[in-house]
Amino acid sequence: MPKQSVTIVLPTFEEAESLPSLIAAIEVVRDDSMLDLSLLIVDDNSNDGTESLIEELAFPWISLIVRRNERGLSSAVLRGLQEVATEFCIIMDADGSHPPETIPATIQALQDGADFVVGSRYVKGGSTEDGWGALRWLNSKVATIMARPFTSVLDPMSGFLAFRHSILQNAADINPVGYKIGLELIVKCGCTNVTEVPIHFRTRQLGQSKLTLRVQWEYLQHVILLLRFTHPRLVSFFTFAAVGTTGAAVYIASLLAITRLITSPSASEVDVAIPWQAIALAIWIAMTWNFIWDRKYAFWFAKHQNVLFQYFGFVCICSVGAIANFYITSSLSVSESIPLAGLTGALLGSAIGIAFSYFVNRMLVFKR
Repeated sequence: MPKQSVTIVLPTFEEAESLPSLIAAIEVVRDDSMLDLSLLIVDDNSNDGTESLIEELAFPWISLIVRRNERGLSSAVLRGLQEVATEFCIIMDADGSHPPETIPATIQALQDGADFVVGSRYVKGGSTEDGWGALRWLNSKVATIMARPFTSVLDPMSGFLAFRHSILQNAADINPVGYKIGLELIVKCGCTNVTEVPIHFRTRQLGQSKLTLRVQWEYLQHVILLLRFTHPRLVSFFTFAAVGTTGAAVYIASLLAITRLITSPSASEVDVAIPWQAIALAIWIAMTWNFIWDRKYAFWFAKHQNVLFQYFGFVCICSVGAIANFYITSSLSVSESIPLAGLTGALLGSAIGIAFSYFVNRMLVFKR
C-alpha cells in the first residue's frame, strides 16, 4: 500500500528551543507509520536560531518559510497552506503541546469519512497535563461556550487540526482574527462532519506562552466576525437594538445637561417644563450617537457608501420614533422629573420606532 502524503504546517515565533524535540518526535512517526510526512515551518522572522537549526538538520522532508514583514499565527498557517501540494494537511503548535504520535489516528479519521479532524482534550481518552491554573481553565471553557453557535465540537479551541487540502477550494473568504484558525476553517469551509480524536495536551516546557489579553480580545473579535458571517441579519438587528439602548442613556444625559443650561438656576427639577429646544437638541445628539455606532457595528457591510447620504436617511427614518419621544417627554415634563420624563420618552419612542427604523434603514439606507 502506498504511503499517504501529509504536510504538517507548523507556524512558529521564537520557538527554536522547542523545535529539536518536536522534529525528533515527528521523525519517529514518519519512520514508523504508513505516512509520507513532510514538515513546512512558517516562521515570523524570529531571529532566534530557527533558520540555522533547519539548515544544520538539512532534512529533505523539512522546508522553511520566513516571513519578514508579517506576523500572526493564523496568517502564518494560511501562508503555509498556499504551499501545500499533498492530499492531507495537519496543523500543529510548535511548543510541543500537541503529540505527533496522534497524527496517524487523525489521518485515519479523514480516510474514514470525516471532513475535518480536531485533536481534542475533552473527548474520552483526551487529557490535559497538570499545571493549568484556574484562570486558564476558565478561559478555555468560556472560549468554548462562545464557539457553540458554530460547532458542537467539544474542543473547538484546539490548534491540532487535520483535513484534506481540497476543502479549501470552495471555502468562503478566510480571514481569521487572532489565533483560532480551526474555528475559522470549520465555518468557512462548510465542514459538517467534524471528528474529534483524543490527545494528551502537554504544558509548554520551553519558551513563553502566547496567550495574552490581546489574544483573548482578538478571539472575541473573531467570534463577532463569524457571527456576522453565519447570522448577519440577526447580529445586525440585535446590535442596532443594543446601540439604541446606549442612545437612550445619551438622550437622558443630554436632556438633563441642556435643560439646566437654558433654564433658571433657581427652578427645581420637578417644577421645570422642559423646553422644546432642549428635547429637540437632545434627540439630535442621541440620533447622531446612534448613527455613528450603528454604521460601524450594526450596518458594518455598508461603510463604503456615502456617509452624508446615510446620515440624512438615518435621521429621516429614525424621526418616527424621535417624534413620539419628543411629545411623550414634553407632556410628562410638567409632572415628572427631567430624568424620568426623558427615560419614559426614550423607552416608548424606541419601542415605537426600533423595528420600523431598523428594517427601513436596512432596505433604503444601509444596503449591501
